[in-house]
Amino acid sequence: MMRADPRLRVLTALAWLVAGGCTSLRELPRDSYAAQTERKHVAVTTKDGQQQEFEYAHFGPDTLIGYKRLDVEGVAEEFTAVPVPLDNVVKLSARQTDWYRTALVGGAAIAVLVVAGLSLRKQSTPAPPPPVVPCPEEPCPP
Repeated sequence: MMRADPRLRVLTALAWLVAGGCTSLRELPRDSYAAQTERKHVAVTTKDGQQQEFEYAHFGPDTLIGYKRLDVEGVAEEFTAVPVPLDNVVKLSARQTDWYRTALVGGAAIAVLVVAGLSLRKQSTPAPPPPVVPCPEEPCPP
């Protein structure tokens, strides 16, 4: 069985931690709803109090079309389209990268790796050779 290098495993775990855990749902201002034509992981609250979450949403000039994943058996994923007029939207949130949290987690992980590397280096340094003591008798044995 082939095993990965421990450093590669640590780097992979670090990349997974930083990439996966550093996003958050952020509310968007009304004037930036249609700034992008498509957004992933969108949550919408309408004037009548309904809250809906979509896998992704397509923004038109006056309508948001949200796509929800259907829970069906099979290999292919199926989605249903839900149109929501932008005039009925009270709050719109989209999942975005939180750069502050990403830097915090990444910096802490790098600090842990540096400390671990330094401690391993300290443990692996060989002890200095014992000092050479002159032999008290002449001639010295070989």
